[in-house]
Amino acid sequence: MMLKPIVKVIEVPVDSVTAYQLFTENMGDWWPLASRSISFHSDGVAAKALETDPVDGGAIVEIAADGTRHVWGHFLDCDPPSSIAMKFHMGQPEDHATHLVVSFIEMGDQQTLVKLMHSGWESYGALAQVMRDGYELGWDEIFCQAFAAACKTA
Repeated sequence: MMLKPIVKVIEVPVDSVTAYQLFTENMGDWWPLASRSISFHSDGVAAKALETDPVDGGAIVEIAADGTRHVWGHFLDCDPPSSIAMKFHMGQPEDHATHLVVSFIEMGDQQTLVKLMHSGWESYGALAQVMRDGYELGWDEIFCQAFAAACKTA
């Protein structure tokens, strides 16, 4: 059975170029690493940094407090400032990767509609529903709150 994608939509007070750059190039500046990182879930400490290389094939890499590098996924289709697609497997083996697409639709002067769609839950097998439920709540904190707040202060 295919599970429905998670879809989150927010409107942010910046142009699409700025929103795209914040989401891709500056992800480490707004992502809540103190609560949403491999380091936190495995060791109880915040990750030191999050590095991104927002080009086709570029990686998203968490840097743990001890310097260990954890690959969260890879950018698949970068179309600045309109959309970005990623293969995403934070804390999971790459064969459990899901698909994340974020689109940026300019609505007018300093207003952009940003839509996040996260799909491919079947890669988790029997844990698919549990993982989807966790990310449903996680994206509220990460995308709807942290990313939106970063856009408001940009």
